[in-house]
Amino acid sequence: MRKIVSHTDVLHGKPYLAGTNITVASIIEKISNNQSIKRISEQLPQLSQEDIVGAIKFAQELCSKPF
Repeated sequence: MRKIVSHTDVLHGKPYLAGTNITVASIIEKISNNQSIKRISEQLPQLSQEDIVGAIKFAQELCSKPF
């Protein structure tokens, strides 16, 4: 699974999967549009299904913290 990173000078500081320019937000957007993990990995072959699940878990952890 790729590490999720964030750098202020890359993608405006949005969390993304290391070694790509794919943000966690873009993966969550695809999920919210009813795309399956398998379909996303077909559209973004540089990501494994494990990478996508990791991004979902990262987003879930952020949302479980007080705002």
